[in-house]
Formats: sequence, structure tokens, C-alpha cells
Amino acid sequence: MPGARWVWMVLGLWSAAAPAVAQRMPSDRAARLAEAERALAEERYDEAQATLDALAAGLEVEEPVLAARLELELRRAGLLGATGAAASVPAAVESAAAALERRTDLGHRGCLLLADEAVAAGRIEAAVGWLRRALERRPDDDRARLRLALLEMGRGRTGEAARLALELLERHGGCPGILQLAGQALLAEGRAQAALDPLQRLVRLAPDRAEGRTLLATALLVERRFDEAVAEYERAVALEPTPARRAALGLALALAGRTVEAVSLLERLAEEHPEHVGAWNNLGVALAAAGRIEEARAALRRALEIAPDDAQVRANLADLDARTPNP
Repeated sequence: MPGARWVWMVLGLWSAAAPAVAQRMPSDRAARLAEAERALAEERYDEAQATLDALAAGLEVEEPVLAARLELELRRAGLLGATGAAASVPAAVESAAAALERRTDLGHRGCLLLADEAVAAGRIEAAVGWLRRALERRPDDDRARLRLALLEMGRGRTGEAARLALELLERHGGCPGILQLAGQALLAEGRAQAALDPLQRLVRLAPDRAEGRTLLATALLVERRFDEAVAEYERAVALEPTPARRAALGLALALAGRTVEAVSLLERLAEEHPEHVGAWNNLGVALAAAGRIEEARAALRRALEIAPDDAQVRANLADLDARTPNP
């Protein structure tokens, strides 16, 4: 079955740093911090640096000042709102993050900024921890919840991603990206029936989104609603005829009993993309369904040559050999 592409779109997306609230700061320092925040927002980084350096010169440096220092370095490095590991994280960013992380009074904004630094440094588990702490401080922060869901999905914690996505859907049921995330997470969790509702809503909202139709087709296929799956795969292929989608359509056709069409489509795909393991694997399934056992075995062996460690191909070949031993 097709692997679904990852989704890194959704709400708008997040800006990690909202203006700091300078709680429990003397009014003169709070005013200077507000100046630095304005300079940051307007990308006047040298001015912000000078003000923050002055504020950080004392023995007692408030958490909002340290958070602003980290935001400044993240902005300069282009790592604010990081969505993936950077080639390298500047020492100034690491230093500012370390200074903030030592605080025991971390606020919501500080946690978000530390999540940015952790993602940029490739420390996804740490980023997840900081986002959870941010949500403890502000449970209504759905942008942090969305980001956490995406990170959990990316590291294979599909159940947690599905839980977070369903929470988001309660308040953002009309957002195609969140509908797609929920459907994809539920499907990856093995809950195809539960995935149908968000994916059907997604297709109604965004009928020209090929990935949404592909996910819906996959859920229908898992639920053995083969004719409906074929129809959705056909629509997805019409929108974006990738080899993976064409291979999935061929498999759906075979499972729907339309083996002649399936074999024709998959033979053509294998000819056009001879190194595509899905084309050969699904061709083997279609040929077996058509009763062409030796051809099916040859197709599956070809798939195994391309991807010797592919568990699905190995399982299909073993099943074929068990049902129809080699002559």
C-alpha cells in the first residue's frame, strides 16, 4: 500500500515568539525590554542586541530577557520556528539556549524558543519535551499542539499524534491540513475506520488535493471497500499521476477483481519505472489474482532484487510459495 507523504503545512504556521510579557520586572527594565522586542519584530537586530546586552549585564537577569536573547540569535541564524535540523547550530544560539534552559521559572515563550533550538539541533525528543511544557503553561496554544503533533508523527508516535490531531479538530474542523494530519495519523495507527471521517471531510473541503484522496483511498482499501478505493485512487492519479499512486491503483483494481485492468496498468508502470519496487510487488499480486502464478513469482522476485529487505514483498512471495509450491 502507498506510503503517504509527510505534511508540513497547516495553520499558518507558528511564530515561536510572541511579544514577551515582562512579569515582575521593574518598570524601567520592562520598558527597555519592550524596546528590544519592537526592534526584534522590526528586524533591527543591532539595536535589539545593544539593549539586551545592557539588560543582561546585571547579576539578576529575568527570564523574559534571556528569552529575548535566544529569539534574537534564532532570528539571526534563520532558525526561528525551525521545522528540521540545521546543518549546524551557531554557538551563539547554543549559548543563549543554555542560559535560558538553566532557569527554573521558564514561561510559555521560553519553552517555545527552546523547542526551536532543539529542533534545529536535531534533538527531537527534547523539542517534544519543551512543547509539552509550553502546553502546560498555555493549554490553549493550538499552534504548539499542532507542532507537537507533527513532531510525534515524524518520530513514529502515531497514537499520540492522532490524539493531538483530534483535539485540534474539535476547534479547527475546517482546516484541511489538520484533517489530513488526523486521517494520516489514524491510518498509520491502524485505525482505518476512524480515519474515514476526517479524510472524507478533507476531500469535500479540498477536492483537488491528491494526497487527501490517496489517504482516503488507502483507508477504504484497508476497510475492504475496494470499488470505492479504486474510484478514489483514480481521482488521485488524475490529479497527480505519481508511480506510487499508479501502483496503489493497480493493487486496488486487483483486489476489486478487475485483474485484467490491474495487470495492464502495472505492467506498463513496471516498464516505465523498472526500479519501482511497488510496481513489481503489486504486479505480482495482480498476476497471482489472475491465476498467472509463475509470472507472479517472477514479478515478486524482481521486486525482491530491487529491495531485498522489503518485508511486504517477502511476505507476498512466501504466501505465494506456500499456496503454490515451486514445480
